[in-house]
Amino acid sequence: MIILLILITSLLGCSCDIPNSPDEFRVLSYNVENLFDATLDGSEYPEYQTNWSERSYHQRLKSLSKTLLDSSLRYPDVIVLQEVENERVVGDLLSGYLAKKGYRSYAVASTPDSAISVGAISRHPIIHSAVHAVPGGRNILEVVVETPIEEIVIFVLHAKSQIGEFEETEAIRIEGAKSVKAAVGDYPNHALLVCGDFNQNPTAVYESGGVQTALVDVAHPSSSAYARGGSLLITGDEAELGPGVLYNPYLSEPPPPLGSYSYGGSWQQYDQILLSSALFDRRKWEYESFEIIRFEYLLHPDGTPKRWNLKTLNGYSDHLPVMVTLKLTPWEI
Repeated sequence: MIILLILITSLLGCSCDIPNSPDEFRVLSYNVENLFDATLDGSEYPEYQTNWSERSYHQRLKSLSKTLLDSSLRYPDVIVLQEVENERVVGDLLSGYLAKKGYRSYAVASTPDSAISVGAISRHPIIHSAVHAVPGGRNILEVVVETPIEEIVIFVLHAKSQIGEFEETEAIRIEGAKSVKAAVGDYPNHALLVCGDFNQNPTAVYESGGVQTALVDVAHPSSSAYARGGSLLITGDEAELGPGVLYNPYLSEPPPPLGSYSYGGSWQQYDQILLSSALFDRRKWEYESFEIIRFEYLLHPDGTPKRWNLKTLNGYSDHLPVMVTLKLTPWEI
């Protein structure tokens, strides 16, 4: 279901000193952990209603931009963010820190009664944007990005957390999967990515004790039945791709190391970027690689994410960024 848009798209004139790469396209996804603006409106989490200021806010924007503009990332073409408060945060990040690096367009999807939103920032024109509702959950953002090669469709989501009874929270994550499936169905032959914090490991169906999960490996014996019930089918084998099945790099061989989020001493693979079969058809943009960004300054000495510390005003996030690189196929150069 596409609802009334709650978003901003801004095209900014800028003096850009970083050219776009003609044969690579990178998408970075990052849960930035509760990035609120400096205006108190009562919807913020309690700890941000008494210990937050304009100075704190801009310190966070500065810290975030340090990561996003790290030269090792080679300036991703699209940055998708989870846990930003609203469009002001994304607009301030763009205009104050990212615009001179060629970032020019952005879109934000808010959810009524939710303190946090999702957004996308692009170095290419965003030519279409929409918001998809999730019953009981956070809205999903859709953007279509125009590149010189072909349009790329990107969905940004932040699924229901694991806090609460598993079956109850999983039901909301399944509603999110249904919304993604319906929206993806409008783009059957497009280069398409689904990005965000899924709050679920790709292998969850094997660990759920028989409970249907939002993400289901297509190789699971109950995958067909779960797909009919709304689950999103995923695979790490490009031979299994097809209508209704998306590629998940975590399921590939060999799989990426560790995860992007550490909880209770265990690494989780919640931050994911799923890809459509069109990115494996040897035409135009093609999947090249997936990586978890592990810059030393993002990590504690034990290797876990150095989350934002509200008291000391330093740190980054309790999640690590993840990034997909697409390459232009030789036949299209």
